[in-house]
Amino acid sequence: MEPSPRHAAVPTARPVHDAASEMLALQQRVGNRAFTHAITVAPVQRHEGPTSNAEVASPEAAEAADVDAAAATEADAAPGTGTTGPAGKGLNGDARKKAVEDTLRGSATGMWTMGIITKWSIPVDYEFAGQGSFHQDGKIFINKALGVGAAAIVMMHEAQHADTFKSGKGADRTKLSRADYITQKIADEAEAVVRQIEGLAVTSNLGVDMTGNPITSGLKDRYLKAFYLKRDELTAANPRMSTAEVNAACRLSTRDGEVTKWFHDGTFVTSTDNNSYAVFYGKQWDDVHKAPGT
Repeated sequence: MEPSPRHAAVPTARPVHDAASEMLALQQRVGNRAFTHAITVAPVQRHEGPTSNAEVASPEAAEAADVDAAAATEADAAPGTGTTGPAGKGLNGDARKKAVEDTLRGSATGMWTMGIITKWSIPVDYEFAGQGSFHQDGKIFINKALGVGAAAIVMMHEAQHADTFKSGKGADRTKLSRADYITQKIADEAEAVVRQIEGLAVTSNLGVDMTGNPITSGLKDRYLKAFYLKRDELTAANPRMSTAEVNAACRLSTRDGEVTKWFHDGTFVTSTDNNSYAVFYGKQWDDVHKAPGT
């Protein structure tokens, strides 16, 4: 199996958005209960079209993911890492592993990640010395240059890929059409990025070293802009919808629209060949469908 591509994000301008106070209230109300149940996660189902929250996680874990999404909207209102100084610099071996895992346990998305690692007994190299960080053949490789907090954020992404692989739902380029293969691979990438964004606010406010964090403020703001636009549209058209229902619908819409677009338009390029992910996965499909002798 070929290595997964390593992302390089192209910097984007940062727009300004208003915070959603009702989402913060949701975080405060259900946080502890949601965290308790977040580890019981069902495998992600990969298929054509949007993936529903019910497919991604149990109801309790889906609620926990909503909590992290709510926290993400309030990131600028909470104290940043500078208030306590970056923790975890210079750690290696078991100390680094423990610091990353302790950081993951600080958020609902991180707890989901630890649940995936435990469920599938996934080996993790927390001090990978090669290029980038990635999932390959049921193993996760986290670059040693990442700070503890950034490593936790990257783990959220790679755990999504590992879960898809281990559950047998990964896209098979030998059986799918080229277009379907690209669509399904990018669907998994988009879900992985949304998980990172959902876990970002809590992780970045734990006071840990965020060196190398792949989710820039520009990416977060692009996500929130699309999320808020959908929220305003839904609440205007359906005033009886609960906050949880609105959040779930906004998550799906933003993932399948805005975030998916990033893998086609050059927002994300692979560090392996500096192409968009659509180009990268297209080449992967081409490699196994070449005529003999070409």
